[in-house]
Amino acid sequence: MNIITEFFIDNFSECVWIAVIIISMIPTLESKIAIPLGMNVAIWGEQALSSISCFLLAFLGSIIPCYIIMIIARRIKKHTSLMLHSRFFQKYVIKSVKINYKRDIHKYLALTGLVAVPIPLTGVWTGSLISGLSNLNIHYAFLSISVGALISSTIITIFCSLFNNWISYIFIISIIIILLFLLIDFLLQFFKQNKKSG
Repeated sequence: MNIITEFFIDNFSECVWIAVIIISMIPTLESKIAIPLGMNVAIWGEQALSSISCFLLAFLGSIIPCYIIMIIARRIKKHTSLMLHSRFFQKYVIKSVKINYKRDIHKYLALTGLVAVPIPLTGVWTGSLISGLSNLNIHYAFLSISVGALISSTIITIFCSLFNNWISYIFIISIIIILLFLLIDFLLQFFKQNKKSG
């Protein structure tokens, strides 16, 4: 905790709001870490932000990269797909674009739900990648992702406000959970790779 505290105090002691925006733009961390960080009196002292300020800054910071991620994912998908010119692939892409209205709404609601759940490996980056790699309308997907980020930020802000005395622990536990998820994912990929090659 001392290393983390010293890093933030040394680099952002006068500009807590910048730290909140930057952390909320980082994949996997997003508002899950940015809100408890900004409200943490143990790190910032009197410079700690109010719950409303943290909420607004974390929401804004998490939404900033959304369009960029979707556009980059679309371009990568377009330029790397070897099957784009095959008749089979084009036939099914055209069919998937002609989805009826009710199914489309369910996809956007599912996207909102994915972004709204404040657990590791869900959030704006994941939702943006999914919508960028799928055939969802970018503008509607952005709206769905924004609503999901709003819900997620609200949940985290309420949780941190209710347990205000425990914000340092919430911050540390959030980081540990994210690191555990990443470690488990890495180990699963490692064992899958070894199983395939062995």
